[in-house]
Amino acid sequence: MQKTNIKMHKAILAALGISAALAYSNQAAAIAPPSLPVLTAGSIDTVTGNAPKRAWSDYGTNSNYGWTHTAQFRIFQVGNADDLLAGTRFDVSVDLKGNLGSATPMNSPAFSIWTSGTTALVAGAANGAGYGHEWSQVRGGYGDGGVAGNPSTVGGNATLGSNGWLGTGGGGNIIDGHNGWIGYANAGYSFTNGDGDKIQGLFAGATNAENIGQYGGGVSDPLNGTTITNVNSSSPYVNSGSATLSTGEAILNLSGLKAGYYLIGYAGACADNNSNGQACATGQSQAYNLSIAAVPVPGAVWLFGTAIAGFLGLRRNKKIAA
Repeated sequence: MQKTNIKMHKAILAALGISAALAYSNQAAAIAPPSLPVLTAGSIDTVTGNAPKRAWSDYGTNSNYGWTHTAQFRIFQVGNADDLLAGTRFDVSVDLKGNLGSATPMNSPAFSIWTSGTTALVAGAANGAGYGHEWSQVRGGYGDGGVAGNPSTVGGNATLGSNGWLGTGGGGNIIDGHNGWIGYANAGYSFTNGDGDKIQGLFAGATNAENIGQYGGGVSDPLNGTTITNVNSSSPYVNSGSATLSTGEAILNLSGLKAGYYLIGYAGACADNNSNGQACATGQSQAYNLSIAAVPVPGAVWLFGTAIAGFLGLRRNKKIAA
């Protein structure tokens, strides 16, 4: 009976011409992220709002999963149609911080970024299978290899992995496997997520006391003060990058990000199921400010500067002729 209802619902959506981004899941409605304005050379997009202090790191009573329905998601396009066709690359800076104009600014902002390449992004679970409330911060779409913490099997397909709903197996079109993931920044505690991945953060966490990864957790930590990249080095869509973390702000600088479509999921990081005394279950709503800026890579900057100089020279010549 349930399968019949799913097929009927999908048929109704198809008849109405409703986008797959508003896709149906038999567990719950899939996310339909709004899109930010297209980022072109020298542009910056900014959005403010509120998000739970724990959604990026924790899922419900289960620790160290993202909480899909309460985290914030945005689609952003880097480069215009010509840039996509040419494979133009940009240096992109993503800055998520607490909105200090609010009484409750986000104190441990964190985010993850994925890509669908040059194909317009769809995020959902159109086939009604594989969608779970949980997601992994450092995995791609379907085929991400996650086995330790699959989505809820209540109305879902536990074989798809915690990000199954992002990839083709779940109805979305994030690039399958690890290559769909670009990078992340976490200004909260380090922790080990449900897929067994070490999630690097600003502070040493209860389940990751050695704070493996991004920043050292104290004078005794051999990584103290060391910055290690947390960008997907095997991705063909980004050349390199690194994070800059401080209390209340997480910045991810991406070098050579290829023109294309990207998905960012973000919220507060309050990991370890309250083991760090963070009171994750209280004071859920916190205000954020998200800014994404793009500039051409150095070679393109030189060409851009040459074009501007030529344009100014042309104007000067016209004035002289006049």
